[in-house]
Amino acid sequence: MKKTLLSTIFLGFLLISCNYDADDKLIVDEDNQETEDYQFLSPEGIVYYTGLSDCTGSGDYNFDGNRVLEDLLIPDNLPQTYDLSQYLPPIGDQGQQGSCVHWATTYYLKSFQERIESGLSYNDSRIMSPAYTYNQVTQGICEGTALTSALSILTVKGTTSIASFPYFDNTCNLQPTQTQDLEAEANKISDYKYLSGQNMVSEMKALIIEQTPILIAAFLSSEFGKTDELGLTAYRDHAVDFSQEGGCHAMLVTGYSDTYNAFKVVNSWGEDWGENGFIWIDYAAFDNVLDDTAEFRVINSAIVAYDL
Repeated sequence: MKKTLLSTIFLGFLLISCNYDADDKLIVDEDNQETEDYQFLSPEGIVYYTGLSDCTGSGDYNFDGNRVLEDLLIPDNLPQTYDLSQYLPPIGDQGQQGSCVHWATTYYLKSFQERIESGLSYNDSRIMSPAYTYNQVTQGICEGTALTSALSILTVKGTTSIASFPYFDNTCNLQPTQTQDLEAEANKISDYKYLSGQNMVSEMKALIIEQTPILIAAFLSSEFGKTDELGLTAYRDHAVDFSQEGGCHAMLVTGYSDTYNAFKVVNSWGEDWGENGFIWIDYAAFDNVLDDTAEFRVINSAIVAYDL
């Protein structure tokens, strides 16, 4: 996958690197470059956009050893099912732009955090804008980005609302004003940590019951989003051929079910995709992250971020 070297945004970060309403008409941006690198063909033959630039697509699990989550208490009596999706903003659609990272981090996760903190119902002024972080990273070159690029901006600058800084899937040129930057300061994260890959299913369950969704980077094979034996839109255990096209995608894990043996994950392809915008990813994908002999190794990284 070809990548474009982006300029340093701030604090020495070298940043390499989803439309708000699922019913909006998508417009192709003629200025977007290499968007074919961030496309996924669904089992139904529909093209969806991804946009994760730093996923290896090799089955390797990556994390920053200096930012590993430690000392997580895992209860002995974890519930069989837990679901945070009721606290999410409306399902969004990244459209024809490689901005999945910013839908997962800024639109879903940061909106969720502010909803939990305030207890207030959603409106456009309480839903966070994926364009605020995406546009600053891409600087008009609307390609894929890294999870850390969005998390860095959320840590240093925060984000503004989608009412203040709307998202358009046909451009990423618009940059925030001083007024918007001032608004963003109220919506920062304090820090983010990687999961080490050890005891991963139990760690993720413990985080979810603590109202901490997990950001994931995942390789999408042709099995992604197929209907499983339970009738679910799912991503189940199979032998992955990393030479096939599909690319990598950022999403947010918001629940789990031992009955389904899977985590519930929100996507950024609109409410008409999957199960009203969600997919179930098999526990095996997370159990396998450190097993070099496993054939179903599709999780490239997993990160939690904390509200300031």
